[in-house]
This record gives sequence, C-alpha cells and structure tokens, in this order.
Amino acid sequence: MASDPRREHVRELRKFLQVKWRSPDVGGEVIVRRNEVEEFARRVGMDEEEAWLMFRALKEHAWEGQYMPESHSEERRYTAARLTWVEPRPR
Repeated sequence: MASDPRREHVRELRKFLQVKWRSPDVGGEVIVRRNEVEEFARRVGMDEEEAWLMFRALKEHAWEGQYMPESHSEERRYTAARLTWVEPRPR
C-alpha cells in the first residue's frame, strides 16, 4: 500500500516542531519563522507555501502560541510564531 504524501509531510512537520521545541532560541523562547518552515519544505520535497499553510493549520492541534505582531506584513501576513507548547512526538 502506497503512503499518503500529505500525511507524511504532516508527520515530518510535527517532528520539525518537536526538534524546535527541544532547542529553544536565545532567551529560552521557541520561535518558528516562515523561512525555517520553507527550508524544511525544500528538504522534504514539499511546496513551501503549502508547508506554511500546513504549519498554520496545525495550530491548536500540534502547537500553541501566538503569531508575532512584529513579523506581520501586508504581503505575507505573519511570518513568525512564538510557541508556548508543542505536542508530544506522534507515534
């Protein structure tokens, strides 16, 4: 049975968030920036825009936090989020 690429990408994105959660930025904060999500997408062969949309869709399911007001722009909306919780590693 062939695997579902979207399901695999969701699983990989969740792993990416777990790694970020285990290694906070300076000051103990965990910040996920759009360019990091896009870089992750390139590594796993996923569309960059789709990866960012998937990251946003996982809010409240795989991560909690808030989008950073200072990262807001008219063209790209929010481009970073400060995480306060990431779900335990999926099985």
